Amino acid sequence: MNETLVSRLVSARRSALVTLITLVALWTLSALQAVAAQPTPGPVPLTVEGISVDVQDGDTFVLRDEAGRPMRIRVAGIDAPEKSQPWADRSRQHLRELLRAQRVQVLPIKQDVFGRTVARVHVLRPGDETPLDAAQAQLDAGLAWHFKRYKSDQTRDEFVRYAQAERQARATGLGLWADPQPQAPWLFRAENRSGSAARSQRP
Repeated sequence: MNETLVSRLVSARRSALVTLITLVALWTLSALQAVAAQPTPGPVPLTVEGISVDVQDGDTFVLRDEAGRPMRIRVAGIDAPEKSQPWADRSRQHLRELLRAQRVQVLPIKQDVFGRTVARVHVLRPGDETPLDAAQAQLDAGLAWHFKRYKSDQTRDEFVRYAQAERQARATGLGLWADPQPQAPWLFRAENRSGSAARSQRP
């Protein structure tokens, strides 16, 4: 192979390499510009205020925020009776009474598997310097269980207060604690799931 041919081959390869590098650089620049053009998501709000428009049970309601958007809220720290359990209606009515015609402030913690926003819920009542803790109020009335399983969703102060509120309601037989052996909602749900699974396996 003569020197002229070798020189041409080297030159062709160099030209191809330069072209490839240029194309990669242009593609990278284009990709970076596209990413930069994407809108940056806003921060998750620390608090949301609005009004309750639908109370579904003793620990779940729909909040309409100041922009008119609905949010399905799960009150953190408690577990209220399921709809087919005793005291479910009374628990739901009590939460509805707490929230009715009041400004409600929620402090989101997380989303649960049902898409609800698990949150601390405070009722901003006119004339009250301290907001009403909706979870505490449900426990004080004996209309919910303290959800100790989700301790990580509660501050230390909340966990202590909620545990004390449940103990006090138990001791005085308030609400659902008037029943000799009320069934905790999580046990009720587990029992129903087991029953459904057994029925589905029958021939």
